[in-house]
Amino acid sequence: MPPRASPLLLLRRFSTRPPRRGHPKLPALLDILTSPPTSSTPLSLALSRAFPSPSDDFPLRTLPRLLPLLPSPLLSLRFLLWRLIPSSPPPSPHALSSLATSLPDLSSSVPLLLSSSPQPLPLPHYALLLSISAHAGVFPASLAVLHHMRSFGLVPDAACFHHALRAADSASDVSDVLELMAGSGASPTVPVIVTAVHKLAAAGSFESARRLIDKMPEFGCVPNAVVYTAMLDGMCSYGDVDDTVRLIEEMEGSGLGANCAPNIVTYTCLVKCLCGNGRVAEALAVLDRMAGRGVVPNRVFVRTLVQGICTERRVAEAYGVVERVVGDGGISSGQCYNVLLICLWRAGMTAEAEGLAQRMMKKGVQLTPAAGSSMVRELCVRKRFLDACHWLGMMEENGVLCDSDVYGTLLLGLCEEGHVHEASALGRKVVEREIHIEASCAERSVELLKQYGDEELASHLLGLKQDAEGLSF
Repeated sequence: MPPRASPLLLLRRFSTRPPRRGHPKLPALLDILTSPPTSSTPLSLALSRAFPSPSDDFPLRTLPRLLPLLPSPLLSLRFLLWRLIPSSPPPSPHALSSLATSLPDLSSSVPLLLSSSPQPLPLPHYALLLSISAHAGVFPASLAVLHHMRSFGLVPDAACFHHALRAADSASDVSDVLELMAGSGASPTVPVIVTAVHKLAAAGSFESARRLIDKMPEFGCVPNAVVYTAMLDGMCSYGDVDDTVRLIEEMEGSGLGANCAPNIVTYTCLVKCLCGNGRVAEALAVLDRMAGRGVVPNRVFVRTLVQGICTERRVAEAYGVVERVVGDGGISSGQCYNVLLICLWRAGMTAEAEGLAQRMMKKGVQLTPAAGSSMVRELCVRKRFLDACHWLGMMEENGVLCDSDVYGTLLLGLCEEGHVHEASALGRKVVEREIHIEASCAERSVELLKQYGDEELASHLLGLKQDAEGLSF
């Protein structure tokens, strides 16, 4: 354990952190957005004059908190397009997902933005709107973007159609996109076909999905296991187990071609489908099916199968799967038993999970951070805070560090239950390691620690308060 920093040093370090109550540029931004527009000074120009360094004035990580504070959904969207100038690198998928969640009423604001744009938008902005609409699952917005591009004679590329398909909700949505694609003269790529097939199958349009696969050679694409796995997964989502089984039997045969033989992803989808429909015995038999075809299980497959078995509380069979996979040498015993431990906790089998954790530690099988964190979380849910504290200490002695949210949840639980000594010890550990705690947990813990007379620790913990979204302004 690293040496403790002095309380004075910690207080000085934490006191320099900026307040997190609001974005410092928000008042100035609102003044511009609420001012009447003029023909000589469009909104984008007014924003650029006031904020010449958009990435510095409005860091990307702050936008999900900022966008809902703006006067209207349309202005939120216009501000975002200004902030993400065409020359900027595209945001990561995680950032796009956060932005999509924070933008209000995309189904109305995107068409309104487009209808008020007499000139075509920069191509990167069309791509951004389609990507955000895909993350938000708002198909009308995606369709509006494609039509707007066509109205100016712009031909969307395959990536644009792919984004639109990701937002599709029904078989008719998929047909609309494919018709627009055909009308533009663009040929579907393999990713486009895979997404379209999955969406069609998930909507119950199995014949349409199959016809699209059969047409792949016309587009210069070769049907393979990926596209058939997409169809199989869509059928699972629709809930047609029997047709799913028949499709995998067809893939295992020779009629579809060597490229279409099922792989580990295919079998994982099948197991998920079977377990989700209570057909655990058939799911267990998939292991034999795979062995006969030389397909080796991976950790995702084992987790899917063991989770399905544990959900049915068939503990002996779950152990049987783990022992078989470990015996075959495909996955290490440590990986398998950590997967089993997490599954037992998630299935609510507390006694079995604790027993397994004890045996693992006695035999020197290291718990993973994911398994350890899952264990402490579940004990906290059951308000067994002292037990959670004990296990956390044992895991740390063995070099296992849990996720930061675990420390905040456990600290608050210890404080609320009046376990002052344990709460103070954990709080000091949090401060020493500078573990950031979600704001609501930190504030309530600080309030209780002050009641217990530990003002100094409470003040240090305030410096580690983290916004719910992990953002700091």
